[in-house]
Amino acid sequence: MSGQKKGPSILKKIRGLFEEAGIDLEVDLSTHKNHPYELANTKNLDDLEAICIVGGDGTFHEVINGVLQRKDGKRLPIGFIPGGTGNSLMHDLDCLDPVKAVQKILSNKRGKMDIFEVVSETEKIFSFNILGWGMPSLINLRAEKLRALGGIRYDVASLIELMINKTTKVKIEIDDLSIEDDVALFLACNTKYTGNGMKMAPQAEFDDGLLDIFVVRKASRLRLLSLFLKVFKGKHIGDPVIEHYRAKSFSIESSTKDPLNIDGQNVGLTPIRAKILDEQLDVFI
Repeated sequence: MSGQKKGPSILKKIRGLFEEAGIDLEVDLSTHKNHPYELANTKNLDDLEAICIVGGDGTFHEVINGVLQRKDGKRLPIGFIPGGTGNSLMHDLDCLDPVKAVQKILSNKRGKMDIFEVVSETEKIFSFNILGWGMPSLINLRAEKLRALGGIRYDVASLIELMINKTTKVKIEIDDLSIEDDVALFLACNTKYTGNGMKMAPQAEFDDGLLDIFVVRKASRLRLLSLFLKVFKGKHIGDPVIEHYRAKSFSIESSTKDPLNIDGQNVGLTPIRAKILDEQLDVFI
């Protein structure tokens, strides 16, 4: 489903690059939601040297969670090949072209990626990209209903939610700081980009041991619209309507069980607590 089902055509385009390099591929095609998780979580990895994923942030999210929750603890280097709609991580890697992504993998240059662990009352989820509460969650839920629009669905959903401008009473703790107020938006970022090319956290690095956290309390629709227009180029940093923190942990507690946006997926409910885990994955960069 990633990127309106572009995966098979991308595979045809890149498969020969691996073969020319003398690399044998074992290919699994996902057929249903959570199938990438199941493959990464249970597949026999003994004769394999790396895992390469063709997909978007949702596919990456499933595979990373599958790997990190394996019972045998086995982890292989991971290569990312863009095939989704938003491709937030690939924006960070400056690699939106599948051919260029394969060339990066074949160069065998690697780095370490931080992950953050999100614990709710019922489950543990790992995130490589973002966790959003409030407006980010509502935007994601609405964008899912607009999937036929492609990548622009995130922009359309964002504008609709900006006009609704809902706030909720919430208690947020960011390291030793406590916030208890009506809040419109909470977003914790491990990468620079989110959504469809929004440069939400220009200072973020996925290997610096920190999360970039943004909070927006009550604000007018006009101020929120102005903020939204700045986000694509990362010009919103310093705007008085947005609070920016760099931290290792956070928690969210609200009077209702609110939905979360984790790596662009509608998963998890409040209350939750989260913390950064340094250098959890070996990735091709």
